[in-house]
Amino acid sequence: MMKRIALFVLIGFLGATPLVPVQTALAQTPGTEPPATRQSDRERLDRLFERLKNAASPEAAKVVAHQIEQRFERSGSDTADLLLQRAKQAIESKNFDLALDLLDFIMTLKPDWAEAYHRRAIVHFLLKDEDSALRDIRQSLAHEPRHFHALAGLGQLLQTMGQRKQAYQVYRRTQEVYPQFPDLDKVMERLKLEAEGQPI
Repeated sequence: MMKRIALFVLIGFLGATPLVPVQTALAQTPGTEPPATRQSDRERLDRLFERLKNAASPEAAKVVAHQIEQRFERSGSDTADLLLQRAKQAIESKNFDLALDLLDFIMTLKPDWAEAYHRRAIVHFLLKDEDSALRDIRQSLAHEPRHFHALAGLGQLLQTMGQRKQAYQVYRRTQEVYPQFPDLDKVMERLKLEAEGQPI
């Protein structure tokens, strides 16, 4: 109860919308834009992914990847977006309890936001809770199958769990989305050597 009260107070200090019950916040969250807007956003994202796949150099690919990352961090709710930034700061300062509280609350506002699941998977991974990390990262990919950081994170998680063949396959999928993903070639080459004798 104290955690929830503290979280509502934090939201108030962030300058978000007036404190209201979760049900009201859900009703007021601007996540239900007109279909045309949602469609145009999706089309822009599709074009960015096409540019990412066809980028002429790693540097050019990084520029496009950053634009995609910026779109991943926009949920359609100003409150949820602001809380995600606070959750990222909490993760960076290793305040994992606060990060989880914030991310849990974000998901009551935007239950279909791939980035929120991805960030919570990171926290679970850092806390060595592999089952929860795996569950969240799969949820992230269910909402955005092209989330290249979630894909790479899933590969890392599977590799940590000793599932080399599955990790290799996920890394290949990551490269299909983002062919010039930094250092992934090296990771895959090492994985091949580690798994020698186990067909990949």
